[in-house]
Amino acid sequence: MTTLTPVNTDVLIIGAGPTGLTLANLLGQAGVRTTILDRKAGTVTEPRAVSIDDESLRTMQAAGLDEAVLADVVKGYGVHYFDKPGGRCFGKVEPVGKQYGYPKRNAFRQPLFERTLMQGMERFPSLTPLFCHELIDFTQNASGVLARIQNAAGDTVEVHAQYMVACDGGRSPVRKQLGIDMVGSSFKSRWLVVDLDQDDDPFWQTRVYCDAQRPVVEVPGPHQTRRFEFMLKDDETDEQMLSDASLGNLLRPFRGEKAYSLVRKVVYTFHARVASRWQEGRVFLAGDAAHLTPTLCGPRHEQWCA
Repeated sequence: MTTLTPVNTDVLIIGAGPTGLTLANLLGQAGVRTTILDRKAGTVTEPRAVSIDDESLRTMQAAGLDEAVLADVVKGYGVHYFDKPGGRCFGKVEPVGKQYGYPKRNAFRQPLFERTLMQGMERFPSLTPLFCHELIDFTQNASGVLARIQNAAGDTVEVHAQYMVACDGGRSPVRKQLGIDMVGSSFKSRWLVVDLDQDDDPFWQTRVYCDAQRPVVEVPGPHQTRRFEFMLKDDETDEQMLSDASLGNLLRPFRGEKAYSLVRKVVYTFHARVASRWQEGRVFLAGDAAHLTPTLCGPRHEQWCA
């Protein structure tokens, strides 16, 4: 293990997800020396977040990336409520306002979004991305932050920054080191999230199936992608419901016997929690490190399905 030459920067961003990458682009526009690091080898390659609102698109406009982002977005989709798969549509919500200049609800794919933000960073020589790097620990005083980071080879380097922003996710190590609590609640229900591509369904609105036996949410995405979210029962294990047989049974009411192209499958428990404070001296929390918000899908539609 080798100790490398120290790095000096104005802002150190921990975490190169959507929040960290967006912040880097905004700081790049202002000419602020910024180092952004992530322990991953690059931006994500699998679907995660799928919805972006009008305020966030306005932020993309401020960063000069709105046209590039919109190329991979389904704009202005609403929600159609059904009593069951293949059943009666009993309600529709289709927002039409553009208070911030863009449709209120829009579908995107996080890998494409992050790729666009990474390409946007190339415009600014003041930005330095460091993938395959992980924060080990940090200290701070009235004049700045001293962070110790490590690369994949085990080499360490000290980064001297005026400020540090933790965009390192819901389990934020930075937040934990600062001793900042998360307050709020978690939903008891679990949801199986299934992402597909090569989807041939042209319907571009969200479908919510308010079946008391198993509520389901179906979300369209750009470039023939689609997400299904199935609420799991208490006696159904994650392993059981993630099996190929269970996935086939769950998707059959919506796709019949057609083959499907699976991109991702995961079981989620959603949270509604916020950090008790978002700043400690020269260190700030942002994104999921600061707040965990339930998606527009899943638990926020449970009240319709009771």
